[in-house]
Amino acid sequence: MNENNEETQRLGLGAQIYQFFSGIFSLGPVNYAQSIEDVKADVSFKGFNIWILICSILIASLGLNMNSTAVVIGAMLISPLMGPIVGLGLGIGIYDRKLIFKSIKNIGVASIISLATAFVFFKITPTEEVPELLARTRPTLLDLFVAFFGGIAGILAAAKCIKTNVVPGVAIATALMPPLCTAGFGLAVGNWDYFFNASYLYVMNCIMISVAAVIVVLVLRYPKFSYVDTYRRNKNRAGILIIVTIVSIPSIIFYSNLLNQNLQEDRIETFVEKEIASYPGIYITNQKVLKVGDTSILHLNINGQFLEKDDIKTLENKMVDYKVYNGKLEISQPQPVGFKEQRLASLKTDIISELYQNSALKLENKDDEIELLKSEIQKLSNSLNNSTIASNRLIALAKSQYNINQMAADILVYSQNGK
Repeated sequence: MNENNEETQRLGLGAQIYQFFSGIFSLGPVNYAQSIEDVKADVSFKGFNIWILICSILIASLGLNMNSTAVVIGAMLISPLMGPIVGLGLGIGIYDRKLIFKSIKNIGVASIISLATAFVFFKITPTEEVPELLARTRPTLLDLFVAFFGGIAGILAAAKCIKTNVVPGVAIATALMPPLCTAGFGLAVGNWDYFFNASYLYVMNCIMISVAAVIVVLVLRYPKFSYVDTYRRNKNRAGILIIVTIVSIPSIIFYSNLLNQNLQEDRIETFVEKEIASYPGIYITNQKVLKVGDTSILHLNINGQFLEKDDIKTLENKMVDYKVYNGKLEISQPQPVGFKEQRLASLKTDIISELYQNSALKLENKDDEIELLKSEIQKLSNSLNNSTIASNRLIALAKSQYNINQMAADILVYSQNGK
């Protein structure tokens, strides 16, 4: 009997705990009609909303130009862009075609006006590539999650029909205005990488906010505006999943590259601490890492002991031990006292050595030429001696031939006289 009472008490305690947490996390009753009307009222972009949007874009552009985070946040607070984006998600969730097309049209109008305003502003205003601008040119997976959870918070606030700090907070978190301004900046300066990356961030934010709104609308079981059969419902959900996947892929790639870059920088930092900062007599005054293609260039300004080229090369080869592949080490350091004199003396020695080597080479070449000439002279001499001997023989032969002829002539004369 006691065991049954204890089991009942345990079940009662479990039910109480479940009831407690259910009460905490329960979304409670939703005023569907009122929340739908509130969202629809914020979808339209005309009159005051257009001028508020233009002012918001100009403020955001000024903030980016000044590299002022506070000014950019102020621009996001007054931006009315969230209205049609949440309206698009609501329209998809309740299958309201009219609301869907109206939201898409107003998002397009707002985007074009914002781009045109930012383009004109940056076209007539000199602007450098400040960090606030560059931050919108590298969208990552983290930005996707920010937009998604921001969209959930926004539609929950709309479902509860409350106008608290939720909507301004969502506007700041999702940061719709800065990407539009950065895209306008890219158009103004002709930098297409900036334009496409910032535009991608803006489109990704819009899609993820709308998808979050769709999910919340389905979870809260909003009444459907029109009947949709199971086939079309599944088809719509598959389409949403495909769009989210396509939009997510570039952000995943960007995020992966960012992680690899951070990991590379951490390895470089470890290399600097263990190999250079601990080097006897070395003091690092400045350090920066440059990325050129696949090569990470570590540039250091140092004081203290002077590092020779061989020392720097040895340190550079050690970067591989810290898994810093394709790394290059560049060091700027003051020249030691008397370095110029030593350098001049070294140059003189090198020049004298080079002149000596050239002279020795020339002398060696001259000796070869002399030997060659001697050989040619000897050949000519031998040839001349042979020619002299042959000439003497010819002369002797000629002389002997002459004597024979003379003797024949004398004999002939004598014989005639004798007769």
